[in-house]
Amino acid sequence: MRLFFTIPIAVALFALQSAFAQQPATPVVFGWAYSPDVPQIAQAYDKDLWKSENLEPKMIPFATGRDAFEALIGGQLDMAIMAEFPPVSGALRNLKFSILATLSKYNAMRVIAKSATPITSLSQLAGKKIGTPVGTNVHFDVADAMKSQNVKAEFVNVGPADLIPALLRGDIDAASMFPSAYGNAKRALGAQYQEVLLPNVGEAFILVGSDKFAKEQPDVIKRFLAVLLKGEALVASDPKDSQEVTSRYVKGALPVEQVQAIWPDYSFKITLDNGTFDLMAREGQWVRDMGYVKEGDPSRALYEGFVVKGPLQSLAPDRVTLD
Repeated sequence: MRLFFTIPIAVALFALQSAFAQQPATPVVFGWAYSPDVPQIAQAYDKDLWKSENLEPKMIPFATGRDAFEALIGGQLDMAIMAEFPPVSGALRNLKFSILATLSKYNAMRVIAKSATPITSLSQLAGKKIGTPVGTNVHFDVADAMKSQNVKAEFVNVGPADLIPALLRGDIDAASMFPSAYGNAKRALGAQYQEVLLPNVGEAFILVGSDKFAKEQPDVIKRFLAVLLKGEALVASDPKDSQEVTSRYVKGALPVEQVQAIWPDYSFKITLDNGTFDLMAREGQWVRDMGYVKEGDPSRALYEGFVVKGPLQSLAPDRVTLD
């Protein structure tokens, strides 16, 4: 009797597996960039990890996280990866979106100066002109750090592409720029390159979903995160391969030697943790204080209200550590 029942069950299971394998891949449209900040994505493409979860991703590249966030809110994307800052203002404005996970963190934000003599502290920049794209996270980073040390300086609004030329010309004394520009600044300034690491600030790269997608497609989100967790395991087990893969992914923008140089400044771990939301609350308060957004209460509770825990919690409950 045991054999009689076992064979049909085995046949049925095989049929179900075959049917799943024959199902068309699930399309998912997400926004990101050819950036080294989330090497889990680079590994997913390099090793075709999407196939294991029967996903057919379409990545739409965006120059900035703000652009990707606007496309997400406008219904053009299912999900997007970006630094945490665009959702900070979006939450204050009560826009509809969901925070699904933190994918990585950058822990070495800095201010860069042009000087023939060493600059080792922010106090040496007191009264100086500091260029930065005003109203962005890098503006917040330097302003927050200088406020904590009671150092006052003049902030000058300079676009990302113009910061290094402005430093070279002497229009500004220092600059707070996006990390992707650090290497170019060092090469351009040569012996006059000076940098000061900014304490207690960082950058989190988060996965954000459209409100509709998060409500209607939690299983697809779970499968997407499952792919990225597999990519993360490869990043941890073979950093050298991951650095080479990441260099290929950014299409030559960063040679592998530069990827290796910045690698220690990141932590690559998919989480929903307190640190990201503490940072968002601080940034939200700064946005309100500066008058960039006048509505909303920039509290931890506000930002946690946008979290959808289910997909990550079902895959890796130990990664969800929000209080």
